[in-house]
Amino acid sequence: MVKAVSLISGGIDSPVSSYLAIMSGIEVIYAHFHSFPLVSKASIHKVIQIVKALSKHQSPSKLYLIPFGDVQTYLRTRVDPRYLVILYRRIMLRAAERIAEKEGAGALVTGESLGQVSSQTLQNLGVIEAAVKMPILRPLIGLDKEEIVNIAKRIGTYEISIKPQEDCCTLFVPRRQITAARIDDVEKIEEDLPVKDLVKKALKNVEKVELM
Repeated sequence: MVKAVSLISGGIDSPVSSYLAIMSGIEVIYAHFHSFPLVSKASIHKVIQIVKALSKHQSPSKLYLIPFGDVQTYLRTRVDPRYLVILYRRIMLRAAERIAEKEGAGALVTGESLGQVSSQTLQNLGVIEAAVKMPILRPLIGLDKEEIVNIAKRIGTYEISIKPQEDCCTLFVPRRQITAARIDDVEKIEEDLPVKDLVKKALKNVEKVELM
């Protein structure tokens, strides 16, 4: 069976993308980036509940809990804040790729849907995915929010996802984000950053949980 690592948050979209990947015959391994102890464990608890809900379609399930707060704290004072989300995402993908290699997975899965938020423009998605060599599967890419919400309600993840939380997707995110990043500019920013060390930092205290 084909394996893939799904980057899953406590939000609405990524559980649906994980479900659609499972329904297409992929064995999904979950990776959740969290900002505890900078914020509460709410996103961790939510993701565990979500994975349990998805386990009716795939069981047992592996969930990697990856501390990301130190990476965010490092970056937020050192780079143009407009690029923070793109840099966060590129480092997340690199860390998820390392987990995928460890698990024998051949792809990554994300909950990105074109144009839903400012970081998810076509140009930005191209810059973000250039950080890794593995293919990135985006089951939601052509769906609108109403379609995604309807699927979330049908599979039982919606009521969990809408519970309030603070997580790494909202921490230190500036109001203004670049919508048409250029790969040359982003790679130039990363030249002055210890990217490999930041990936190692994210994975240093990773916790692996198996859920039924």
